[in-house]
Amino acid sequence: MKKIVKIISILIIGVTVSSCMVKKAATEVDEKAKSLVAPSDKALVYVIRATGFGGAVKFKVFCDDKFIGSTSGMRFVYTIQEPGKHNFMSQAENKDELSIVLEANKTYYLEQEVKMGIIMARNKLAVLDESAGRQKLIKCKLSDDNLEK
Repeated sequence: MKKIVKIISILIIGVTVSSCMVKKAATEVDEKAKSLVAPSDKALVYVIRATGFGGAVKFKVFCDDKFIGSTSGMRFVYTIQEPGKHNFMSQAENKDELSIVLEANKTYYLEQEVKMGIIMARNKLAVLDESAGRQKLIKCKLSDDNLEK
C-alpha cells in the first residue's frame, strides 16, 4: 500500500511541475526570433530568463499591463513597442517592475534574475548591455506562449 501511495504522489508531483513549465517554440520560430532587428520606427525588447534555477516556476511578463508571454528556465519572450516610456513587469512569487524609455531602431535586453522565495522562485528585472544580452539570448529558447511570434 505504501508503494502505491508513493508512486501516486510522484506522478502527481511530476504532472504538477510539468504543467508549470513553459514549452519552447518550434526551432524555426525560435531562430527567427533571435535574429530580429528593431524596426526603424519601433523598439525591440527581449526578456530573458537565462538560468535553470527555479525553472519549473512560470514567470509571467507584461508591458504596460499587456501580457507578452511567460518564461520558465532557459526561456525568453520578446515584444516590439513604440518609442517612449514603458513599464515592464515580471510576476512570480513577487512582482518586479522596471520602467524604461525605449528608442526607435534599438534593441533592449532585460534579464529576469531568479531569487529564492518562500513558496516559489522570486524575480528581479535588470537591463543588460547588448553583448551580455546576446550571449544569454543565444542560450535560451523562445517561449511558446510569446504573443509576438
